[in-house]
Amino acid sequence: MDSAEVKEKVLKILDDFGMSGVKAAEAMGVTYATFRNKKNDNAKGHLFHEKNYQDLVKYIKLLSENLPNLN
Repeated sequence: MDSAEVKEKVLKILDDFGMSGVKAAEAMGVTYATFRNKKNDNAKGHLFHEKNYQDLVKYIKLLSENLPNLN
């Protein structure tokens, strides 16, 4: 997956789940400033990587596993 695809997937997840940049940065294990740089198209050298995407997905899966059962 190239960096444009990764960015698109990351941004879709943030939009679908209504996640803030602060929470996304925490999930990815980066600072909020780094997250903003990666999200900003004009920031040179700051790109979302596959690991950022995987960390975000892993975080969401972990949260969903800990939801209470409503049966």
